[in-house]
Amino acid sequence: MPFLFAIVFLGWANLLASLRSLRARRATMGMLHYLAIVPMIAGVFDAFYLSPANTHGVPGDAVNWIPLATALFGVASMLLFGAKYWQAVRAKEDTSGAGWRSGLSLVCIVAGLYLVAVSIDHWTYFSDSERAGNADAIGLGVKDVQCDRMVLVRLESETASYRCPKSISLGVMAAAPFVPWPSYVAGQSVQLKKQIESLMATTGAAGATARPAATGRSTGVDDGAPR
Repeated sequence: MPFLFAIVFLGWANLLASLRSLRARRATMGMLHYLAIVPMIAGVFDAFYLSPANTHGVPGDAVNWIPLATALFGVASMLLFGAKYWQAVRAKEDTSGAGWRSGLSLVCIVAGLYLVAVSIDHWTYFSDSERAGNADAIGLGVKDVQCDRMVLVRLESETASYRCPKSISLGVMAAAPFVPWPSYVAGQSVQLKKQIESLMATTGAAGATARPAATGRSTGVDDGAPR
């Protein structure tokens, strides 16, 4: 699971770099590495708030801030470890890239880039909030979408693009759950599009957005998540 590896590895690397910088009396760099971890911590709290474990309930239009927290964590890590790598190169230390310090910095840069990429992938998929959301393929009676429970849906002109989560799903109680690549299986389904549009017409939602139909919060479709 690349996503968990990237999150845990970058969290450990930033914490270690913060402690080393503070010991070397480089307080500014130490605090920057510490602050880089803040978005990750905020993302963890938001993941809990938007999970079924939150017994106080979650509004159907709750915003999923986890992708933003992930992107900020990735950008901060790339900048900080990129600066470390550049300083090592300029000082002619570890210039081969084989040393553990420059190697660690490069791994952190790649991990940060991955976190930014999966966040952009999420925002791109849900860029049109009126035509994207999540649904229960089994509850809709769609046979060609093999998802155990929740499926992410984006309505296209001729078909419905879907993503079946297979491992990590964060913020499942939000209208746009965060399922980072490659934690999903993607596909296209004409039947899913027809079922959603049929449900919208049946519930008198002609001309309404696709999002309520997909999330199941305004139309009564079960999204498979505990209430």
